[in-house]
Parts: sequence; C-alpha cells; structure tokens
Amino acid sequence: MSRKKLFWFSCLIFFAYVAVAVFAPLIAPYDPYTVSGPPLRQPDSMHPLGTNATGQDILSQLIFGTRITLIIGLGAALISCSISVSLGILTGYYGGAFDGIVMRGIDIFMTIPLFPLLLVLTLFFTPGIFLVAILMGVLGSTHSVRVFRSQVMGIRNASFIEGARAIGSRDMRIMSHHILPNLIPIVTVRFVSSVQHYILLGVGLSFLGLGDPMVIDWGQMIEQAYSSGGFALGLWWWLIPPGLAVVGLSLALAHLGYSSEEFYNPRLEKNRY
Repeated sequence: MSRKKLFWFSCLIFFAYVAVAVFAPLIAPYDPYTVSGPPLRQPDSMHPLGTNATGQDILSQLIFGTRITLIIGLGAALISCSISVSLGILTGYYGGAFDGIVMRGIDIFMTIPLFPLLLVLTLFFTPGIFLVAILMGVLGSTHSVRVFRSQVMGIRNASFIEGARAIGSRDMRIMSHHILPNLIPIVTVRFVSSVQHYILLGVGLSFLGLGDPMVIDWGQMIEQAYSSGGFALGLWWWLIPPGLAVVGLSLALAHLGYSSEEFYNPRLEKNRY
C-alpha cells in the first residue's frame, strides 16, 4: 500500500475513533456507570459484549472509554508540543548563553525515565484526567526540543529572515510569522506520534490504578478485568475489546505519522514501493 493510501486509511480509522468519542452518549446502549444486567453476563442481544463483575454494560464502557483515552492523549500531546516548539524556537533563534543553559537543563531532565517519574508524581496528587494529561505533556516535552531547535538553527540566518530584520521586524514577529510556519510539517508529525505515545502511557497508568477512578477508560477496564479474575475465568468479552481498541488506535496513529511524511517530503513519492 502506498503512503498516500495508507495516510487516508489511517485518517479514516482515527476519525472513526473520534466520532465514537464525540457521539458516545448517542451510540452507547446504556449508561456505563449504572448496573444494566446481571454480573458477568455473556454477550447476547441485550449486551453485545456482555457485562462486567458489577453488571455494567461493557460495550457502553468501551464507547465512553474512547472519549477519555483520546482526551488524555490529545491533551498531553498538545501541551508537550506547545512547550517543546516554544523552547525550540527560542533556543534555536537566540542561541548563546540562554541556549546553553536550557540545553543543559534538558540534558539532565532527559536522563530521568518518564514512566517511573509519572508513577511517583501521580501518587502525590489527586488523580484526574486533566492532571494526568498535564503531567505527561510537561514531563515529555523535553524529548522534542532538540528536534525543533535544530530546524530553527538551520533557517535563522536564511535570506528571508535577514530581510525581515532589515525592514525592522521584531524578534517575536519573526519567530511567529516566519520561523513557526516553516516548522509546521515536522510539528504535525511529532504531534501525531506524541498522541500515540501518551495514549499508551495513559492506558498504562490506568491499568496500574493511577488514573482517575471517577471516569472509565480502556486501561481501567483491563485492570478491572484482571483484578476480578477475567483472565482466570477466560472472560474474553471483557478482556479482548479494550485491548483491541488500544491496538487499533495505536496502529492508526503510527501509520498516520509515517504516511504523512510524504505530504511534507515530495522526494518520498519517488521512492515508495
């Protein structure tokens, strides 16, 4: 499959997930937080994916879990890219002592593993989807700063930048109107890959019981199935659907980031097979 076809196919899958998240109240057959049948009911016409240990409809939880999972992934990626792009532009444009100080701080911070640090920090705060997204976005932003900084260093002395300085444009205007638009392609690719990364992190935190207990997401569903004996009892309708949902969304985002490179690098069009 060509990159272009893969791009549109990945877009279709991703926006299908988004549509499910947006229209969850209309699609879900039951309220995911209320008891709608007997516990551990096998799939039937009333409950296509059966019920969990407390009698809640699994299909409804799966649908509403899409919303929470996407909020965490998209929110964290937005925060991460905003911070990393801002720091990358500032350090790459000004350079000098400011660049040296920021880069040394980032070098030190990047030696700390992200997931264990998230585990420790979430223990000290009241769990919440927005808190988790903020922590992941802030702590993970350092990994992309050098990428954006190198791009800025490559164009800060370009002729159109020198021309903007010559007509009296201020630094903030140059960075926002001339440098930032040239970073959009790489920012887009990094944003998509960050969404995938943070979705998997969020699912992992929820599986470990460090997510928001007041909402339902896929990691929490897998954790409940595991702790309630779903693995031992072979309750596939409780275990497999959230796992497949995670895998499907992760693969769609991975292929979307890979295939979108062709739109920003025409030379890949010639080399595809």
